[in-house]
Amino acid sequence: MLLDTASMYFRAFYGVPDSFVAPDGTPVNAVRGLLDFISRMVSDYRPTHLVCAWDNDWRPQWRVDLIPSYKSHRVEYVVAGAPDVEQVPDPLELQVPIILDVLAALGICVIGKDGYEADDVIGTLATGAGMPVDVVTGDRDLFQLVDDAAGVRVLYIARGVSRHERI
Repeated sequence: MLLDTASMYFRAFYGVPDSFVAPDGTPVNAVRGLLDFISRMVSDYRPTHLVCAWDNDWRPQWRVDLIPSYKSHRVEYVVAGAPDVEQVPDPLELQVPIILDVLAALGICVIGKDGYEADDVIGTLATGAGMPVDVVTGDRDLFQLVDDAAGVRVLYIARGVSRHERI
């Protein structure tokens, strides 16, 4: 099972009330929603392997070179000589390191590659797995990976993180 982690934690952030906070007041609604959803997926589908695909680069330069408008609507500001900064709500940005720490503590494998998005990691792993693979995402772009012969299917998160559809 391959999880499109950023897709899932963004949905969790907006789908779980911001009243979920740690004892010190740090928001943890995205953490809670993501972990609840992962737990439900593992319980329902019993995967033999579980990987959280990670966006090491949310807007790879090589893609921007090919398509200058690629994800330009998400750019908060441009830093000369460095990657553009993505618009991420402050309360969510605080939770990303917590998510990584919790996934590590749970022993869940996180795989990312510099210069690539989680979608690229998922595509590489799904097509090279040599076994049935469930891709969990809220991104319709990953529908292109569906391959009945290879056993690759998408579990699409239609809204929030409470429901999904098999594709």
